[in-house]
Amino acid sequence: MGTQRSATHKAIFGSHVSEEIVRFLIPEQLNVLYKAVANDLRMNAVVHLLHQTGCRIAELLALDISDIDLDKYKFQVVGKGNKQRWCFYSFDAANALNKYIKEERHDNCPALFTAQQPVTKVVKRISYRTVYKNWRELIEPYPELQGVRIHDLRHTFATERVGLMDIVELGALMGHESIQTTLRYQKVTSARAEEVARKAFSSLTNTNLA
Repeated sequence: MGTQRSATHKAIFGSHVSEEIVRFLIPEQLNVLYKAVANDLRMNAVVHLLHQTGCRIAELLALDISDIDLDKYKFQVVGKGNKQRWCFYSFDAANALNKYIKEERHDNCPALFTAQQPVTKVVKRISYRTVYKNWRELIEPYPELQGVRIHDLRHTFATERVGLMDIVELGALMGHESIQTTLRYQKVTSARAEEVARKAFSSLTNTNLA
């Protein structure tokens, strides 16, 4: 698990100073996570979409099937402040989503992600509580995933894209109301770069420079 404490400095942003731990999954953890959810069609689709779009779990669970453009691999969410934004996903996520819709989603409910009450058989929009329970059960057998939160997929989305696009564009994709929030991820990327650089030093210690 990668972590980085992000401070909003008073000298730059005013008198209010806030700190937050940005937690993200490293590639090895992502591989284990996708293995963990592979046989659960609903959670596999949830994980793919959270990781590839950066949307919030509440935004994803609020979607109806009619909100998804299945042909163009995108959907629109309503974020903080009732602001709408588009989220885009890849072919891999589309495959996971389509498989879930075809084989497991209940057609008699407008929600994208559904759940059936085991006793009454009533079908409803899945709750965060149910998703959280499924998440904990699926990752529990894997030591590499201990302590990983479902929200960490949103942070992972951001850290993977810092440096690949303008920070304002990234903020728009994530639905940030302030650019200050998005700037946290630049610090995370800098920390990752330092870690890689220092690992390289150890492998080069026996190299003789001419």
